[in-house]
Amino acid sequence: MNNELEVLPENIPKRMQIIQAAYKLFTENGFYATGVDLIMRQAGVSKRTMYVYFPTKNDLIVAVLELYRSNYEQSLNGLLTSSDLNNREKILAIFDDARNWFGDDQHHGCLAVNAMGEFAGKDSAIETACRIFKTWELGVFRELVKDIPVDAPDELAFKLLLLLEGMGAVAHVMGQPCPIDIAQMVNDLIDSHRSANLTDGGGI
Repeated sequence: MNNELEVLPENIPKRMQIIQAAYKLFTENGFYATGVDLIMRQAGVSKRTMYVYFPTKNDLIVAVLELYRSNYEQSLNGLLTSSDLNNREKILAIFDDARNWFGDDQHHGCLAVNAMGEFAGKDSAIETACRIFKTWELGVFRELVKDIPVDAPDELAFKLLLLLEGMGAVAHVMGQPCPIDIAQMVNDLIDSHRSANLTDGGGI
């Protein structure tokens, strides 16, 4: 476990200071393995301040998962709103970005998946936060594929999510980047949903 403390900026609100500290520690060490005392030291707050904002550790975990989704959404915003790429290219860019992230030494797996693994059947609010994150991810693919002329777009969106999740899980467990051509897999998957009479006006 990495217990090295980092100095956080003092000009951010205390609530966010606590969330950011917990985000780092939960990502690196896991949820159960990270104690509240360590979070307080990392955030530089007192026990009283901690419990004013987060009466329970599980309340804090929900807030961290919300930040996790918000950060990912912001990181994709420029890509998703770009007018320079068609939707197929945007999907490919998402997978390329994920491939780089999964190959990073600091990759510790999807925080929502990790949380569900530790709290499934134990805390409904945490489960809900995890499902919201994955539903949002699926929604991103649904929005992108609906403008590509394909059969069964909802099914394709779900397959893309499964491919992305599989990449992350394998990278997390095996500790190595994906050794196969993911772009080709994505293109093959999209093309498998194109019927003979459909023309992909977006191209690649």
